[in-house]
Amino acid sequence: MKKRILYILFPLLLASCSFLDEKNTTYATSDYYTSPERIVTGLNGCYDPVRSIYSAAMLQMTECATDVMFLSSYTRPDANCVISPAKPCHGKTVWKQGYLGVMRTNELCNVINRTLEEGKITEDEYAVLYGEATVMRAMYYYVLTSVFGDVPFYLEAVTEDNRKDIAHLERTPAAIIRDTLANELLDILLPYDRGGKQYMPLVRSYASGTDYRAGASLGLMLAVKFCMWNERWEDAITACEVLEDIYGHFADAPSEFGQTYPLTDIPFSNKWTPESIFEISNKVEEFGQQEYSSIASYCTPSRSNIEIEEDDDETDESASVVSNNYNGIIIPEMSAYARTYKAARPTKYFHGTLMKERNKDLRAGEYTESDVPRGGSGNLAWRWKGYSAESDLDQERDTVMFFNSCTSYSSRPWLGNKFWCPTMYYNRDSNNQKVFRFAGALLNKAEALLMTGDLEEACRYLSITKVRAGLDPVQPITFSYDADLIMEEIRKECAVELFGEFQRKFDLVRWGIWYERTLQYNNSYYLPLYIKPYHKYYPVPSDQVAYSDGALNNNDYME
Repeated sequence: MKKRILYILFPLLLASCSFLDEKNTTYATSDYYTSPERIVTGLNGCYDPVRSIYSAAMLQMTECATDVMFLSSYTRPDANCVISPAKPCHGKTVWKQGYLGVMRTNELCNVINRTLEEGKITEDEYAVLYGEATVMRAMYYYVLTSVFGDVPFYLEAVTEDNRKDIAHLERTPAAIIRDTLANELLDILLPYDRGGKQYMPLVRSYASGTDYRAGASLGLMLAVKFCMWNERWEDAITACEVLEDIYGHFADAPSEFGQTYPLTDIPFSNKWTPESIFEISNKVEEFGQQEYSSIASYCTPSRSNIEIEEDDDETDESASVVSNNYNGIIIPEMSAYARTYKAARPTKYFHGTLMKERNKDLRAGEYTESDVPRGGSGNLAWRWKGYSAESDLDQERDTVMFFNSCTSYSSRPWLGNKFWCPTMYYNRDSNNQKVFRFAGALLNKAEALLMTGDLEEACRYLSITKVRAGLDPVQPITFSYDADLIMEEIRKECAVELFGEFQRKFDLVRWGIWYERTLQYNNSYYLPLYIKPYHKYYPVPSDQVAYSDGALNNNDYME
């Protein structure tokens, strides 16, 4: 996303407590939107809600309450399914910010249509602007349907005349919402030779290096997601094929995937990388822009505090936090001022089965095999290169050691440098959150191909990410031509490749196995005490149920 600039808040003013919590002003019917530049100022406002959604709580909701990661803390209810209609936790934020995004994007779609009718923009300008608003609208409905399932659905701009009707909308089946939006995205984004209108340039999301707006790649990825949910396998394959036209074709030469998109690009601290399809941008400047999350605070080895001497010329704040000793290893490149909370950790299933210690998978951890960094994505960290507390810091650093809580490879590791923020001050994580990458599209295509009965092609696409990780390619004979075994391997590969990227719970729910797998493999003390099958979706916040005058309910939560 582009660096935020000051924008006019087009139809919006803070008002009631419902998801329609902004009221229209005269901006919506004024002559302000008379040029593409002015419309862009309105589109800028469509990006703000997604930042509030993709927070540390979102990671806890989508990754920690699954089979691959856990956070055993009662104060982190989203990670432990301690949720209810009266206490929806991060669900309340997702609902409010999700519908704020829907309302803003609906209004912009209306504005852009009207501006074209008035002849104030050209058809070429209209296509790109309308495409961007439509893609972002789909992004918000993707999140809402993934978190809540069936939700109220509307595409018109909110006015004083229709406001009450929209507030009283009942849930629309998620399948209908996904079909509607998938059809719209495919219609406006597919290239002409595939029957589409090609409203937007078919380029990588961050190809320019300067403009980080939502484009065709994000829209196509969302179309893939909607089609996967609705088992529209052929349409999902079509959208993936267009993404391949953009990002590259690697099924015939999987070794080239890692050369084009190296694993070392995957850590969140590497921003706007070529493989990325959608990243949530963050930036922390000492005397400037301050946009950050706190995700790294929950994903970094615990940092020790050092009280400095009273006669040192330091502020009280720095005196209480100065130390780059992380769980027994002094790591010079890591911040001495970071705040670490009780950390999310990998489940035994993940680090003991999927990422078993000392395996050849380059995604396991930088120092898993030897004292030489492996150039991987850094999912886990048993060891790191640094100094012990007793070391002479003037000496050259050449020691790789286990963290204090990881006495051997059989111990539970920390989450790896994929999630660390070396420059984090306090809990200000300036990393970008990576939501969609091309690797995810390839794995979705592998699954879709399998569902159409093409085992050979499914294995070829499954092999692309495996080969990049240093593993051997697979073939149907590897699984005795058993489609169920291939599907399970795709699930495992998704767990490893997309670890911590806000996808796991959504995938498990889509596959119909979230409750059983999470109950079986999650290692939190608290989660087994609270988890229920209906927690696959979050409840509608109780205040929204009341505001809807009974149009909405949480009958699934009445157990």
